[in-house]
Amino acid sequence: MNQKLFIDGYLERIEKKFSLSDGFAFEILAITALLDQSFDEVYQNISTIVNGNGEHDGGMDGIFIDENDNECTMHVFQMKNGKGLGDNILSKFINDYRNIFVYGNSTSIPLNSKVSSFLQRYTDIVSSGKIVDVKLYFVFSGEKEKNDQSIIERHQRENSELTIYDINDLYDRIDNLVSESKKRENIDFSFMAAKSNISLRRDPQALISFQIQNIKAINFRLKALDLCKLLDQEIAVNQRIDTVFSDNIRGFLKYNKANKNIKETLESDYSEYFPFLNNGITIISEKVKIPNDMQAGYYPIETKNPIIVNGLQTTNVIYDIYKEDSTKLDGVYVLIRLYETSDPDIVDKITDATNTQSPIGYRDKMSNKNFIRYTKVIFESNEIGFLAKRGDTFENSLSKQLKESIQSDTVFKFWYATFQELPEFSKNSKSKLLEEIFEASNDDTHRLHSLFNGSKDSAIYDQLLKSYKIYKFIVQKRNENIKDDFINYTDELISYGMYKLGGTFEDSYEKICSSISSIVDNEKKFLEEKNLTYSHNGYFKSAKSRYDLNKKMSFVEKNETI
Repeated sequence: MNQKLFIDGYLERIEKKFSLSDGFAFEILAITALLDQSFDEVYQNISTIVNGNGEHDGGMDGIFIDENDNECTMHVFQMKNGKGLGDNILSKFINDYRNIFVYGNSTSIPLNSKVSSFLQRYTDIVSSGKIVDVKLYFVFSGEKEKNDQSIIERHQRENSELTIYDINDLYDRIDNLVSESKKRENIDFSFMAAKSNISLRRDPQALISFQIQNIKAINFRLKALDLCKLLDQEIAVNQRIDTVFSDNIRGFLKYNKANKNIKETLESDYSEYFPFLNNGITIISEKVKIPNDMQAGYYPIETKNPIIVNGLQTTNVIYDIYKEDSTKLDGVYVLIRLYETSDPDIVDKITDATNTQSPIGYRDKMSNKNFIRYTKVIFESNEIGFLAKRGDTFENSLSKQLKESIQSDTVFKFWYATFQELPEFSKNSKSKLLEEIFEASNDDTHRLHSLFNGSKDSAIYDQLLKSYKIYKFIVQKRNENIKDDFINYTDELISYGMYKLGGTFEDSYEKICSSISSIVDNEKKFLEEKNLTYSHNGYFKSAKSRYDLNKKMSFVEKNETI
């Protein structure tokens, strides 16, 4: 695939769809690829372009605040559609970010409506006591190797939250997303288990192995360098590394603040203690063969198609160090838990159980469910791309043509806000929401099973389409004119109100917005009397905003709750 033709083809379609210059088109493409969002959602909700231009964007080309339960990450983007990369432009990006988000726009530079809204939301989140993890992205259309490497390395070393991407990185990222739908080629690999260094010579105790029903389990110690050999082979056979990771955790590659701590341990003077300081890696293989005894001083363990289901961050950091300087891994071992099973339910159970501190990709887990297939058909019959799994933005036929497209989790989010009448749950808990739907599709005793059981006659397909149409209208109105400061916080509550009120979208939208303005004023007065501070972010995340709107509009409460 020719890189220039591929990238230029997308840029031309983006320019045409959104009536943008080539520079702005590059911004949309880069953010879409790095966040794996739809083109429409990036343009509407993440890009700082207002009315077709980037005036007063504060040096930020895109901002995405991802709140999920108690976790919050803010992604900040700066793009340069040019070949060169200088010290000044990188320094300016860091300084612009710090001025706006670290010091609260201390220099009082003018900010457009989108950036102002992001700053206010960020401030509300932080003032509530929550820590926001920050990821900075600088993307340029040149090549790193043709620029001063010392400048790039210094900025990334001095700013741990910064990652610099060139056109090759962007192309590789898109290629990886496109490859998500491709079948993984078979991998045969032998792990060389390390012997115990404290046991008797006649009993080296390299393995702890047992079997329960048809599942084998083997625990052992492995050289970090030997783990890297598996990743080398994965790249040689499948031309990419992420295929060695389970689908359910693959989306979180390089997305965890624990990476820094792991790297510091591995590069420290006490790296030999790594097995004591790290939980190790869990691997599942279709076939596992172990020796009856030590063979020529080794304990080889033959496996077929091993996949890592826990320890993604550990593996990723180890491999990054291996590529930089493999000698840093000399004498470093990692603990391995290896299981033999090809039962997908068991694989899911082990993945879920061993990833208690990491998010599980429920969106990807249910992407092959029957109700998803029928939903895709319904949406596509309405000329809307329904993007149900990672990589669909660059794989779905409608999305590739830059036709109207939407991420499945956004649709589910607004279905909860409308048909389940829980806008605050929709706003607060995306992962719990997706987990709820996943469980409903599997558990015939679940209260929502009749909707998500995969029946072609389920009412869910019509409900999801109607929810999306409400969402689409709200986003269009929001971006047309942000006349009230609460508008950027209330998509979920407005959609709930429009669903409850009925009537034409235009009429119901105006009535609901007017009512929300009224309840916001009342809430502010109520809190002022108690010497408490009002926050849009806090109010619209609480059930009180829904109760207040119900009272204002005389809506009847739905009895069902989660």
